[in-house]
Amino acid sequence: GKGKGNPRGPSGPGLPRERITEEPVTGEVQEWRGKYGWITPTVPIEHQLAQKHKGNIYVSMSDLVGGITELTQGSLCQFHVFQDSSGLGAEECLGS
Repeated sequence: GKGKGNPRGPSGPGLPRERITEEPVTGEVQEWRGKYGWITPTVPIEHQLAQKHKGNIYVSMSDLVGGITELTQGSLCQFHVFQDSSGLGAEECLGS
């Protein structure tokens, strides 16, 4: 079943987070896969984890605000960046 033996370590939206941005940043939606996606920040994030996913920021459907449930590939969005044990992610993400 699910949840057994995950050698990559913890992942997902439930991990402890630490916000690393003071002001919201913008980015372009690289892809959207149903419940999560990837954002390419307009200005590269300066952080030791920033290159972990080729510079892209993970975003979960649960971190979208403003009543949206998905992002459109190629559209711009605004978000705060957090770090957790799996890398960088977007929270309070507003689509355009």
